[in-house]
Amino acid sequence: MTTTTEPQSPPRERAFQGWMISNVAVGAGWAAFVALLVPPYITQATGSASDAGVVMAVMSLAAVLGPVLGGVADRYQAHRQTLVGGLVAMTLALLAFGVAAGDSEFQVIDAIIMGVGVAGVSAVAPVFIVSAVLSDELQSRRLTAFSVAFPIGQVAGGMLMTAAAQAEWTFTSRFYLGAAVLAVCTVVVFFSSAAPTRALVLTEEDEDDEDRTEDDTAQTRRAGLGGVLFSLFGLYLLVLVLSSIASNGVNNQIANILPNVYGISETTTSSLISLAGILNIVLFFAAGKVMTRFGPLTPFAAGTVMRFGGAACLGLLGWVSDAPVLLVAAAMQLLYQGSPFARLPQNVLAVRYAPIPSGQANGWVIAASAMGSFIGSLLGGWLADEVGFNSISWMAAISAGLGVGLLVLVIWPTDRRLDHDRENDDREYDDRDNDDRDNDHRDNAVDDDDMGRGSDG
Repeated sequence: MTTTTEPQSPPRERAFQGWMISNVAVGAGWAAFVALLVPPYITQATGSASDAGVVMAVMSLAAVLGPVLGGVADRYQAHRQTLVGGLVAMTLALLAFGVAAGDSEFQVIDAIIMGVGVAGVSAVAPVFIVSAVLSDELQSRRLTAFSVAFPIGQVAGGMLMTAAAQAEWTFTSRFYLGAAVLAVCTVVVFFSSAAPTRALVLTEEDEDDEDRTEDDTAQTRRAGLGGVLFSLFGLYLLVLVLSSIASNGVNNQIANILPNVYGISETTTSSLISLAGILNIVLFFAAGKVMTRFGPLTPFAAGTVMRFGGAACLGLLGWVSDAPVLLVAAAMQLLYQGSPFARLPQNVLAVRYAPIPSGQANGWVIAASAMGSFIGSLLGGWLADEVGFNSISWMAAISAGLGVGLLVLVIWPTDRRLDHDRENDDREYDDRDNDDRDNDHRDNAVDDDDMGRGSDG
């Protein structure tokens, strides 16, 4: 008697890979170490909040190089080198901030190094997922794992800086601590990115021109600068800039806003930023479910509205003497929790609206967000000196409010028309496909009749 065994299915591949520590490093380095240390450090060293705004603006402007760095990595298949090099630059920037003292010129150089490092990591890291041969299910799980790594880094970095502040470490010591954390992340990414890089290179080498579809060919279209900016895609980029001004304008000065406007301590500020990262982790999954059910525009609009509401509430509470800390914390969290909803569908909407290939479209997304951060940092620092720190919240509310207006009045109705046009195109394609099948059936029937008559003869 023989027994048959059921064939075993291959083991499920892991969603998280070691190289994704790079996004943990960006979350810790950018959203925690830089946000908590650089603005108050420079303000304290120079006595000017506008100086802090300039440094943060330069850092953001340097991130505009993301599309350039990504293009170089694509051309020379240098994704691993760009990824690790970006982390090295971030580490060196934190070390340099630790020894910069009151040298404003040196601080600007540090900011450029940090911005370029973040740009390099952000530009190439997603390529290890989207350009690998993966099933839709595995690609989705890895994109989620990669996205969640950022707030995990933000939480861990915020907790570390909270502990250092409670221990009364100097700013210099805290910068050195942050650099040590990023150095460890760099080593992990260096050793864990070799295999994904080999798979990525093989994917690019094995790609056959004969496998290109009509959609691939359509993506090779080109548009001039006017065609990019004066289009629905251009309006979408404007909303990204406005939303980035709101989010990053507040984020980059939050370590100054909470103590100076509401009297919240440095350690409490660090704890609130860590809490924001924890909530981001949960809400990234929620944003993914919303996007799956309602499409990408709904969570993006919800995130922009949340940023507007949070900034407006912070501004109103800034006019209240002895505003309740819980209300301030709730308003801050409302603004911060708009990020998962606004960020997750950004690239999907870019490809949906862009008259250019998807790679260039995503490069414009990086540039728009960096430009918004640059404007928000520069304008926010100037407003803080001339009017007061609470004016940054109102700057953010006005900017996000304009973005909401563009979404409601222009982009949302146009997006609905695009959906309607796509549905009509799909129906026409199905009708043509059905007609072709009917014609094939008739041709086969005629051939069968001809064969039958031939055999009868």
